[in-house]
Amino acid sequence: MEKRLKTKIFRICLAIVGIVGIIFAIGMIILRYQVEGEENLPFNISKITIISTAEGIDQEGEHRWNFKLNQNNDIYIYIEKNQDYNKIEVIDSIILDNFQINKKHELGEKNIYRPKNTGTSMLKNKEEYKTSNVEYKGDLETDIRNLKISNQGGIIVFRYANDNIGIYTSDTDEEIQHNQLLKKSNISLEDIQAQISFDITIKLNSGKCFKANVNLSTPSGNIVEEGSSNIEITNLENIIFKRIEN
Repeated sequence: MEKRLKTKIFRICLAIVGIVGIIFAIGMIILRYQVEGEENLPFNISKITIISTAEGIDQEGEHRWNFKLNQNNDIYIYIEKNQDYNKIEVIDSIILDNFQINKKHELGEKNIYRPKNTGTSMLKNKEEYKTSNVEYKGDLETDIRNLKISNQGGIIVFRYANDNIGIYTSDTDEEIQHNQLLKKSNISLEDIQAQISFDITIKLNSGKCFKANVNLSTPSGNIVEEGSSNIEITNLENIIFKRIEN
């Protein structure tokens, strides 16, 4: 009787250890997924380019030169097909939303702009293009102005602008170079630095859906001294996609 009881207790202990082991293994898998995300996505972000500039918007006034100052950051995200993914997938849409902008100084107005479909310039700081989210629909070819991306990968673009960061007036300048306006206005790099974060969601025609958070520093360089700058980011290990549907 005592031997049977010990055997029973031993089996119960083994079962408990087994259950604990299974729970631990599942927990490690979940933790690893939270840290590393999807290992084999149908589409990847191959690089992000940030082009930072300053511009002066001509205003009416009593001075010879009268400019409202904006600092623009045009962000290009390159989406490419994963050649190691062995199933056929088609992009239905790519959505950028949940924009969060953290600035050291509350100088100016923080705005997100989508591309415009008319005129010579693709991005313009106007009320009609201001948005809180940007959606590109999958199509046969990429057409940035009309918010379309090739369903097998392409480029999506938006602008983060720090609008109305100052006014520059002058009656003595013979000509104005817009890339020198920040320096002329005594605006420092620290005044315009910001951390921008947003979610990017890739939706596929199959119903699969993947989301990641992106964090970027702006401007891309010391545009106060250089006038304009750009950076190409290819180390994207901190962008972790997780499946949110199917």
